[in-house]
Amino acid sequence: MHVEPHLAQTQTAIAFKARTPAFKRFGITTICLIMIAVVAGIALLPSGVITRAIAAGATPSQPTSIEGAAGNQQATLSWGASDNATGYLVEQVDLATGQALQLPTLVTGTSTTIGSLAAGHWYRFRIIPVDGTLQGTPSASIEVRTIGFRGAYAHYYVLGDSYSSGEGAPPYSGVKGCYRSVNSYGNQLGQGAPAPVILACSGAVTDDIDKITQNVGLSGTQLQQLQRSPLDNALITLTIGGNDANFAPELEKCIFSLKSCTSRRDAILQRVAALEPRLAQVYREIRSAAPGADIIVLGYPLLAAAPNVASCHNPIIKAGLSKSEMSMIRDLADQLNKVIAQAAGQAGVISVASLIEQAFAGHEVCTKNQQAEWINEITGLTNMIHGSFHPKLAGYVADARAVNAGRLALYQTGMVRRV
Repeated sequence: MHVEPHLAQTQTAIAFKARTPAFKRFGITTICLIMIAVVAGIALLPSGVITRAIAAGATPSQPTSIEGAAGNQQATLSWGASDNATGYLVEQVDLATGQALQLPTLVTGTSTTIGSLAAGHWYRFRIIPVDGTLQGTPSASIEVRTIGFRGAYAHYYVLGDSYSSGEGAPPYSGVKGCYRSVNSYGNQLGQGAPAPVILACSGAVTDDIDKITQNVGLSGTQLQQLQRSPLDNALITLTIGGNDANFAPELEKCIFSLKSCTSRRDAILQRVAALEPRLAQVYREIRSAAPGADIIVLGYPLLAAAPNVASCHNPIIKAGLSKSEMSMIRDLADQLNKVIAQAAGQAGVISVASLIEQAFAGHEVCTKNQQAEWINEITGLTNMIHGSFHPKLAGYVADARAVNAGRLALYQTGMVRRV
């Protein structure tokens, strides 16, 4: 077939043009106009769309908060949303057994209920934000004690001072000078509580819990003795703080000094108020040593009866303790109980300080009916000796009832605490 030369050249030119890149066919000016239009179109998009597009695949931020609620063999968790998270994993530790696991189900919202938990166990939870395979910084931890009781504790430890050792209600046994009694409140709890291991010792201050060995007959601080003990399924109770506030020497001054001790009110009150952070520290240390234990702190009775109804029976107290001094003693003990409760709340342990105060109302020293006194008056003739202004057996039974009330409330409602 014959083709004219000029037609062949035209076809070749068309074919070459088809293979020519767009920027050469349309020109640089045209391409620039297209790019400007694309950029202008992006600028018109909502800012959230642009942010999501840029952030795709970014590491999720830490959840802003975490809250919890105890249930019957379950715990409900909620938390603040993480930026860039498409879901969340839950990390769980059973503090009674130490078993740790990451739950397999990815949570797409910001709350979940964890079921199939053991009754009466402490669990620690964290929330891990994820985006695909990327994991962000976990949330802070929170600890939840499920509702219920396992039937009985395997171990029971009593820490603290003479109000926990049982001074005032002999007979005593064990380490000399600690005044550990079989009539102490720890021996009165009854159902669910085994015979206590009493680490408490008369005269103990907070430093004897965690810093110094109080007595040559003891094998370390009370905390060190606790740490060497089995702590699975444990109950721990304690009283501490009264000796830090110097209550016994101050009480002696009130009774035996010829001058009124009420001028000491402000100085003692300042000492009591300053105790709060130290008590919270001690409670946290005990909790850290036994994270799966139920920990209950007791307070102190108000010691002296209300002045308007008081009638002292011991001649030394009757002569040495004025109504204004009785009123001051009651006020200071009440303030100490408030400090104990506040420190317990900060540290995530249970306080029954207010229950102790209520239980002893009408049964303090100088109660009009002497048979109704649950606290010893002066047990010697000339000076304050061991047992004075400490509970009798009836007083320790009242302490035990307060502890049992705290236990029952814990079993019925569970508890949530921060780490």
